Parts: sequence; C-alpha cells; structure tokens
Amino acid sequence: MTYRLLPLFIAALTISAPAAQTPETASDWRARIKAIRAAFAGDLAVYAKHLGTGETLALDADTVYETFSVIKVPIMAEVLRQVHERRFSLSDRITYRAEDARLPSGVLYLADAGLQPTIKDLLHLMIVISDNSATDMLADKVGRDSVTRYMRQLGLPGTQIKYSDLEWDQRWLGFLDPSYRDASGDRTLGFPFEKYSEQQVSDAFRRVIYDTEIYFGRSTAREMGKVFELMARGELVSRAASDLMIAILKRQQVNNRIPRYLQNVTVAHKTGDGQPWIGNDAGILWIEGQPVVLVVFTGRHRGSTAALHDSVARIAAVVVDHFGGTVDPEGLKSR
Repeated sequence: MTYRLLPLFIAALTISAPAAQTPETASDWRARIKAIRAAFAGDLAVYAKHLGTGETLALDADTVYETFSVIKVPIMAEVLRQVHERRFSLSDRITYRAEDARLPSGVLYLADAGLQPTIKDLLHLMIVISDNSATDMLADKVGRDSVTRYMRQLGLPGTQIKYSDLEWDQRWLGFLDPSYRDASGDRTLGFPFEKYSEQQVSDAFRRVIYDTEIYFGRSTAREMGKVFELMARGELVSRAASDLMIAILKRQQVNNRIPRYLQNVTVAHKTGDGQPWIGNDAGILWIEGQPVVLVVFTGRHRGSTAALHDSVARIAAVVVDHFGGTVDPEGLKSR
C-alpha cells in the first residue's frame, strides 16, 4: 500500500548457468547478506534464487509477513487467470464511481466519477503506480477469496488477501475519528489530517498493522518468490499472461529499493509500503541475461524510512554482485 502521488512482449527466457562460484565467494554473499540482516533494526526475510543453477539463499523465508502492495502481484495473476478462462476480457471496462476513491495513491482518486478504464488499464495503474482505487476495483471484480484460493492451488497457503484497502483506511482513520469507521471512499479523501499531529497519524497507522486483525496482504518470502519463479518460467497462468505481467512489472515507477544500486540489470518488481515499519520489494532481476528471483520482506522496523529502503537496496546489490552483475560500489559498502 502506497500513499503518495507518483509522477510487449518479452523475449523467451534463456536460462543458463553463470560463471562458476568458488566456495569462498558463495559463502561471502551469504555472510554479507546475513550481516545486513543482523544490523537491521527490525524483522527481515530474504529469498533469492538463480533460476538457471538453482542456487538459493533463504533467511526467515517461511515466516508470514505483511506484504502491503506486493500482494497486488497475486491479484494481477488472478485477474489474468479469469481472463484466461474467458470470464471477461482485458478490454472490458469498469465504471469508476465516487465511492471507489482511495486516499492519495496513484491517480484515480483525482478522476471524475464515470471514467471507464479497461481491465488492462487498471492492471497498469495497480502495479506501475500502486493505485489503490484500481486495486480495490480489480479485487472486487475477481474476489479476494479467489486470489487466495488460486495461491493455494499453486501450493502457496501462506499467501492471502482478505480485506480491502478501504477497510484498512476505515480502521486507520477510525482510530483518530470513530465516525470514519464506516466511511465511504470519497469521504476518506476529506479526512482532516491537519487536526492531528504527525505522531498521532503515524501511531494510528502502526496500530492497524500490529494491533488489529486487518491486513493488506500476507505471504512468505519463499512463497512470493515462487510466484515470480512461475512467472519467469512462463508458467503463471500461461506464457502470454506471464509475459504481460512481466511487461507491466518492468514499468514499475517506485525504484528506490531493489534497483537503486544496480547497473545494466533489468528488473520487473513490485514494492509494498508501510513506512517506516515496512518497506518490501520483490521481483525478477535479469543479471547478465539470466533470471534471478529476489524477495525482501520487512517488519517492525525501528529506524528511518531511508535506512529501511537502503537495507533492501544493499541486499539486492550483494545478490547482483554475487551473480556477476554490475552495481554501484556504494551499495556494497559496509554501513
């Protein structure tokens, strides 16, 4: 989930082994990532897998974390699964209503009621700029229980979605003003944040994460890694659907984590934002043309948002460096 306003076909994958790693270098990347994790002021899970060699690193990778907007990738997969089953088409249009507005995230909340984006338009908005209006419109269309059920069919029981973004906002704002506990989306846009201190607003947000049953999405680093692995192999729904998902994810505009220190590395990824406590990122990195899945989930972070993002970015730098890619040396420096 992101609260900020942010300003096709893929060639078939050719998966082959990178240059051989010595036991010393293989051990070194694990040690470096473990050191970043040990210094992290909170919980942190990492799952990285080279899809050619199978070389894998997994740290706390089977613990369930709050995903925030990373769960939008499974939503996208379920949308395309239902398109594949011909329940509807990517060119079908959904009418945007005033009540579909969500607190500033993306651009749809600025639109006039009556706009009719296509399903494909909404997929781009949900992934590329993490638009929460688009997210709820699509999740309402396919059913959140259907997303969870599809993940279970893939053997991913820890990957779940139950609540809407609106339900999250209602609980968050309701901690500050109980009259907002059942507010419509368009009413939430007018919430008087100026009446409350930044600390009050932040504390209310944190309470939703850690003191209520509400969650935006749940998964483990390993399970989300499997979603991206299936996608990279052309096996998530279908080859055409996987290619479309990758193409959309490559257009991601929030690039302050995994891509930050990378050079000449193609990345298809999705972030998940609940700063300063949570700042996730997950996706596929093509290093020297070879696909590597990387998922970093975080939680209960006690430092700054900048430090949170930098830890994720430095983990990505170590992974890319290990597999022979080029990175900004700044990303490999000890902090």
